[in-house]
Amino acid sequence: MITPAGWYNRVVSRRTLRMLVLLFAIGLAGAIAYGLRPRDVRLAPPGLDRIDPRAVIETLGCDALQLKGSTRDVRVECASQVAYDDGQTALREVKIHVASRGGRAFDVTAAEARLGAQRASYELSGAVRMTASDGLTATADRASFSEAQRIVQAPGPVEFQRNRMSGAGIGFTFDERRNTVWLLDQALVRLDGDDDAGPALDVAAGSAGLARTERYFRFERTVRMEREGQTIEADEATVYLLPERDEPHIIELRGHARIAGGIGMGALRSMQATDINLTYGDDGRTLQVATLVGEASIELESADYTRGQLLSGSSIEVQMGADGGIAALTANNRVAVRLPAGSGSPSRAIRAGKLTGSGAPGMGLNTMRFQDAVEFLEAATQGRGPRVARARTLDATLDTSGQSLQEGRFSGGFLFEDGALRAQSADATYGLVAGTLTLRGATGGTSPSVSDDTLRIDADAIDMTLSPRKMTATGRVRSTLQPSRGRQSAGKRPGLLTDGDVVNVLAADVAYDETARTTVFKGAARMLQGATVIQADTITLDEARGDLSAVGGATTSLGIITTDGTAGKPTLGRADSFRYTDDSRRALYETRAQFNSDAGDLQASRIELLLAKTSNELQQLDAQGTVQVLLGVRKATGSRLVYRPAEARYEITGTPGRFVDACNESSGRTLTFFRSSDRVIVDGNEQSRTETRGGKCPGTAPF
Repeated sequence: MITPAGWYNRVVSRRTLRMLVLLFAIGLAGAIAYGLRPRDVRLAPPGLDRIDPRAVIETLGCDALQLKGSTRDVRVECASQVAYDDGQTALREVKIHVASRGGRAFDVTAAEARLGAQRASYELSGAVRMTASDGLTATADRASFSEAQRIVQAPGPVEFQRNRMSGAGIGFTFDERRNTVWLLDQALVRLDGDDDAGPALDVAAGSAGLARTERYFRFERTVRMEREGQTIEADEATVYLLPERDEPHIIELRGHARIAGGIGMGALRSMQATDINLTYGDDGRTLQVATLVGEASIELESADYTRGQLLSGSSIEVQMGADGGIAALTANNRVAVRLPAGSGSPSRAIRAGKLTGSGAPGMGLNTMRFQDAVEFLEAATQGRGPRVARARTLDATLDTSGQSLQEGRFSGGFLFEDGALRAQSADATYGLVAGTLTLRGATGGTSPSVSDDTLRIDADAIDMTLSPRKMTATGRVRSTLQPSRGRQSAGKRPGLLTDGDVVNVLAADVAYDETARTTVFKGAARMLQGATVIQADTITLDEARGDLSAVGGATTSLGIITTDGTAGKPTLGRADSFRYTDDSRRALYETRAQFNSDAGDLQASRIELLLAKTSNELQQLDAQGTVQVLLGVRKATGSRLVYRPAEARYEITGTPGRFVDACNESSGRTLTFFRSSDRVIVDGNEQSRTETRGGKCPGTAPF
């Protein structure tokens, strides 16, 4: 049975079906009508401009990422890319971004890049520019980039810049992994410093490399640096930069290193060696330490800008003070120092095995200590030859300019030579300004000594000036006067002494004066030459006049020649003083004088000997003041005695004069005795009584 609801549902279903059929019929009719309508003619789309007609595939734009783990490693962007049938791909208006370790990164842009095999390298051309995250930029016409090696290379001209650092060259390599930059040929680098007023350091080399992490430059193949008039040259060089600024902290020069001129080196004018290291202060310009190795030499600045002091050795290290002067200096092996000639001083040179020096603020280098086989050389000047000194050690003091020696203290086997002069001792002080020499201490068992072709002096201590020569010697002085025959430089030797034999003198002290040509021997002085002996508290030898004096307990033994030319009986003279004058050929004994000879044993207040002009033959003897003479068994007294050896004649005067022999006594104003004939002549007058006593006398009364 159909209910109303069921009916209703059936009616609705039928109506819906009829509607669907109607809609289908309308759609079908419309489709048939559309298909039968007249058709329009369709035009072909316009063609695209080709990037490269040789390309097989062309694409506008590219953006490729290479991931390393979860981090973007390399990103390549371009305006377009083309592929060729040989497998190559070219990118136009390309940008390569490389993320580096530690947050570093760099970009490379170029007009075109061609991809190499396996798309792992890029050949870049046209306005190539590399920019690093720290500000480093480099530009070139062509370059290549290897993804695997992380290296950018440019074969031709290239320029780079970072802050105030810049450079140029032929050939360029940037190694991202090592964080290094190289200019491969004709490298030019400039370090401008951090302020406009700072001096630029310009470097030219065959090649240059920058280690960016370690902050140093490496220059190779004939390096030349210039800064403020200073020139630095070497085969190779390494420049370590300051931690926060692109200015030098340390410069290492290797091979034929040379530095000259400029500022910042203080007292140093030039340096050269096989290798040199330079350490600068925080300003990157003020030199603090210079180390030179291998045939090293330095020249110091001079006050008048002439040649300065020159130091050389196998190695040298110089430490500079804050004022630019030398604070400390050391040199080793084959050390040589040359000090230029100055106003009134000759040039000097010193050689040694080792040198240490020090300076004081405001004074510079003022002391130098030389050790091991020291040789001191002083150039000749007008009027004298060169001087040479040798010792184990020399401590030298310099003037405030550091250019001229003031004093040299030698120790350990000192030897000094100045023409014919030779001085030696264990230790010595040479005062170069005053020209003085002080000798102290025995060496090898030998006391200090000074000698030349005329004189040698040995003593415990010797002090002397060199020009004009003055000398004092103290303590067991032993002097030797060399034979003077035939030498123009020799002084006039007293006629009492022969020219052909040495003269030895012993004394406590000796003083010699070259200008006055005098030598004074003091303190138990004793002069000896053959049979001639002269002793006194003081003996003075005057070689300008040929005179000689002995004062204070004088005793002499003179080689007097007899009238027949043979040596007579040795004479013995005593007095408070003895003087010999060569011009007059007179020898004088004064005060308590005694003279024992062939002429007799004589006492008087004053005894004078007159010698022949050309020999020591006695011509006359003159005694005065309380005269007593003993002639064998004869005795004579008076106020004056004149003896004439040629006649064997004695002339005695007095008030009265007396002559006594074994049997007779004669007195009178004048008595004349002829020894050869044994005659006595008594000549009296009204003022004097003449008396002759006869008789047999038992003997002769003594004095």
